[in-house]
Amino acid sequence: MDYTLISGIVGGLGIGTLINTVYSDWRTRSAKRTDRQYEEKRNAYLGLLDALHNAAVEPSDAASKAFALWQTRCNLFGSKEVSLYAQKIVDTNDGPRAERNSAFNGLLDAMKADLMK
Repeated sequence: MDYTLISGIVGGLGIGTLINTVYSDWRTRSAKRTDRQYEEKRNAYLGLLDALHNAAVEPSDAASKAFALWQTRCNLFGSKEVSLYAQKIVDTNDGPRAERNSAFNGLLDAMKADLMK
């Protein structure tokens, strides 16, 4: 009986198992990171929309501060386009209604595009 052949087969199986385990662990961590990033973006975007709604329904200093907080979270977790449109919402607060609507629609489109990635 050739012990070299048996030892080679057993060793090969061990390395294959090790490689499979490392790859599976890497894929699991990557999927968790992707899921966590999606949840952070989703929560930040929903919070921003809720704060925008509250600021529109009952304008106040507290509502403005809440919007600014959620805008900062979107800057941290969201895409550059979402940040730009969130700032356009602020910039068009006292401007023409058409510009404000355009900024809001752009914000929604940017959020959808970012969440679909």
